[in-house]
Amino acid sequence: MVSPMSFPRAEGIARYAREHDWNLMIQDRLGYHPLAWNGDGVIATIRSDPVTFSCISRLMKRGVPVVDLTISRPDVAVPRVTSDHTAIGRLAAEHFRERNFRNAVWFSTGWGAVHAMRFKGLQEGLERAPLKWVLAESLPTSRQNDWSSFTKWLRGAFAAAPKPVAALTYDEADGARLLNAALELDISVPEELAILTIGDNRTICENQSVPLSSIDQNLERGGYEAAALLDRLMSGQRPPKKPILVPPLGVVVRRSTEVIAVSDPTVRKAMELISKRLAQPIGSPQIADALGVRRPVLDALFREHLCHSVGEEIRRQRFARAKLLLETTNMSVAAIAAETGYCSPSHFANTFRDATGVSPRAWRNRL
Repeated sequence: MVSPMSFPRAEGIARYAREHDWNLMIQDRLGYHPLAWNGDGVIATIRSDPVTFSCISRLMKRGVPVVDLTISRPDVAVPRVTSDHTAIGRLAAEHFRERNFRNAVWFSTGWGAVHAMRFKGLQEGLERAPLKWVLAESLPTSRQNDWSSFTKWLRGAFAAAPKPVAALTYDEADGARLLNAALELDISVPEELAILTIGDNRTICENQSVPLSSIDQNLERGGYEAAALLDRLMSGQRPPKKPILVPPLGVVVRRSTEVIAVSDPTVRKAMELISKRLAQPIGSPQIADALGVRRPVLDALFREHLCHSVGEEIRRQRFARAKLLLETTNMSVAAIAAETGYCSPSHFANTFRDATGVSPRAWRNRL
């Protein structure tokens, strides 16, 4: 029997079941058993719901093997296959370092065992200790769902934070909440506030005004490994002494972290302008004119803060955006070339092949 869980985990369990000729039953809630159920084992997500927990306890007392897919209740002694949450935090820190973010913040609406492990990993991977924004610790319960109270709180928290800053959020829902409040407050994402989420729910991540970068937890593998562990337990093998940890698959980069962090406001505005005008024929003179600064001054600022020229930054952003569109959309190569400012599809294809060794189509097909 399988309790409710994310679709990728269920897919992993289903794949193992097909390979081993299992019969699966999906139970919406574990508050009761179907009268006809006489199963051999359970894969569940054990959280704080007392009804579900009571059901799991009864199953375990009957000697039914149970595998937990979470570690939300570390006080419950049960075999587990779960994401390596500390590694997820460290991966986020690495992603921020690669983009030159020296300041980072954790944001979540609540706090629990999984939150603490992800925060610990983030903290371990950074040179500077991250800030900790936990809504449940910052606003009274009665005001946490009040949008005006939330945006007022965020205005104060962001004003006090060093800038630019990168935020790791507990999940995509927290990421979307932070993003929409930031945009309402005219906080530029990702130039002033970069946002990285966890879970890579594409329905949420790809349907924001600024698509959200997210860490792929490798949940499908987690479901498969949980089924394999349950199989061993049902065969009489002893459970492992420690949880089986599944490492994250990687960062799915979208617009919310597609930037290199800089502290200089002129360079930051220039990078934001470049991002908005990638489809246009732009260069250092056009960017300098738009910002009202002399071109030599702008070029000097870029050399000082980014160690490359304005032209190189334009090329970097165009290439990064083109890769992102190849990986996350079904746009044609010609449409991507136009969207990212290449003079022709052939010029784009040649440039892409020189940088990666493969054509744009081959790059997309490898995924």
